[in-house]
Amino acid sequence: MTTPADALRPLLYGDVSLDEWPMGDDQTEEPWTSFVRARRHLADGDQDLAARLWFAIAADESLEARNRLQAWHFLRSINIHPDEATVARQAWGVLVEVPVDDGLDVLAAYRVGGVRYLNHSGAATVLDEGQGGDDVLAALPKLLAAGQALADVLGPWTDAPLPELAPGQTRLMALTPGGPRFGQGPDEALRQEPLAESLFSAATELLVAVVALTAP
Repeated sequence: MTTPADALRPLLYGDVSLDEWPMGDDQTEEPWTSFVRARRHLADGDQDLAARLWFAIAADESLEARNRLQAWHFLRSINIHPDEATVARQAWGVLVEVPVDDGLDVLAAYRVGGVRYLNHSGAATVLDEGQGGDDVLAALPKLLAAGQALADVLGPWTDAPLPELAPGQTRLMALTPGGPRFGQGPDEALRQEPLAESLFSAATELLVAVVALTAP
């Protein structure tokens, strides 16, 4: 049985395939209509028109970060890359992934788009932009800042899929226009690194605030 966490997890990284973002062509609102038009242009062989639409989405700071990340994902797929000195390293989202039992705990936070927490049990908590109360809203920018510090020193991951995450390890990831930038390894080793420890601390603060919202 597909759990809410199973359904949401592939949508967190800004790397959904062209055919699935969005599903179907019967869209009536932006930015979905632009994604559909770009997909059609690319299928028709007009890469330039597709790129223009993706650029417009990527540049719109009012849109959810995941949509902007998707636009850059599609642009990179046709060998158009953001400037590494400026746009490419901007952390528009941060993910922390931890294997638990036979599942995975995932905390995802976005510059625009709110917070997602997927529990290894299959449950999911979705907080859209501005939701969650004062504790969540106070913790969110701290995690984004820690993710930006990580993105400033790491290069993008250009292979697919992501490497396996073994029990006892954690993955700390910044989602950027240039691609995901992350470190992973045993928790004890990561906590010896100041940047990783700062991200751990910020993620823990946000997670506690999120979990408190659903506590009985």
